[in-house]
Amino acid sequence: MVNFNASIPKILLTFLGNFNKSFSKPAFVSFCLYISGLFLSLKRTNIQSISLFTPNSNYQNLQYFLSEAKWNHEELNDIRTQLLQRNRTTKTSKSGVLAIDDSGCKKWGIKTEGAQIQHYGTEGTLTRCNIVVASAFCDNRKRYPVNFRPYVPENDSFFDKPFTKFKSKLELAKELILDAVSKNLKFSDIVFDAWYLANHIIKFIQSLKLTFISNVPSDRLVSYHGKWIRAGELVKFIPVHKFNRTVTVSNANGELKSFYIYSFKGKLKDVKGDFLFVASIGCWDNSDDSKSFHLFITNHLSLPPNQVIQKYSLRWGIERIFRDLKDNLNFDHYQVRSIAAINRHWHLVALAYSFLLICSFNGSFSRTFYQKPASCGIQLELFRKLKSISQLAWIKQNFQHYQIYLGTKKPLRQAA
Repeated sequence: MVNFNASIPKILLTFLGNFNKSFSKPAFVSFCLYISGLFLSLKRTNIQSISLFTPNSNYQNLQYFLSEAKWNHEELNDIRTQLLQRNRTTKTSKSGVLAIDDSGCKKWGIKTEGAQIQHYGTEGTLTRCNIVVASAFCDNRKRYPVNFRPYVPENDSFFDKPFTKFKSKLELAKELILDAVSKNLKFSDIVFDAWYLANHIIKFIQSLKLTFISNVPSDRLVSYHGKWIRAGELVKFIPVHKFNRTVTVSNANGELKSFYIYSFKGKLKDVKGDFLFVASIGCWDNSDDSKSFHLFITNHLSLPPNQVIQKYSLRWGIERIFRDLKDNLNFDHYQVRSIAAINRHWHLVALAYSFLLICSFNGSFSRTFYQKPASCGIQLELFRKLKSISQLAWIKQNFQHYQIYLGTKKPLRQAA
């Protein structure tokens, strides 16, 4: 495939036109080139590599666009979510959930704001990284990011300037929930892992009259038959014959997993109200999940126990989103140091991801190619083929300019 970035395919340019009013004319040009550059097939995609593979751009323009130009990433994100909501195939519905999770982006340098040695969930290790807390809509057919909040550690020092606007991951999670509500997104429940099951998160969700589903940490106290028992020890008190129902769901890798389940209503220590608990026997993943017993909790008391597990399993969608963003669209590759510019990059990647998603559900690529885009990676490969056609047409019309871009000493036909 022709791998440079001179002409933007019409289908992408039409999509990017929805964001035209958010930029000045020069910034819109850089916006289009940057988004188009994210689709290039490069070993490492960042401002420098995009500018090297873009004849009509330069490093300084793209650097200024990402770091200093006046545009609002939240305004851009609102337009993106509105486009997804207006599209019949991508709009949210009560069949889906709002998933909350965080992810890390490895950084080796020591002068990137927010990049410190901290927990890197992807590998379960401590490493220097930036952390982003995200919300996503996930159902059985589609998944996409809703919004991002960068997490900057309380003791972070960027160029020796102390960080004074610290917000915990739990506070950022609250902001993302309010953001989804303000956007009028439809979802049945909010789902998150055990780390986010803090008392004030539960109370916050209940104050909004929303429902949640989570995994109970092993050390939390749960009432069972009038006794307070640690969640991790509860399996000792439930007779085996009580696990007389099964449910089969997909894990983070798309593999089907079956669980034996038992449900009961009870209380969670230090939190008011009744909750539905679903105890399950089975592993989500044979290699990463060391526990065969899990206890799930929800304030959605009317939800059938099997649906509690099914709804919670949709949470894996946000992990698959992060995987797609990093593997295909360079979410963790950026050449800026301030958290504001990094956050802009994350939102631009989400915009590129949404373009591929809308094209896939609208059948935009199916009308051109025999192959149907069943994954983000395949969607990207098909779009790169479309880009190749545009670049070849540009070469034909701008042959001398192309020779200058290549830096050849003699006419290209002679060199060949």
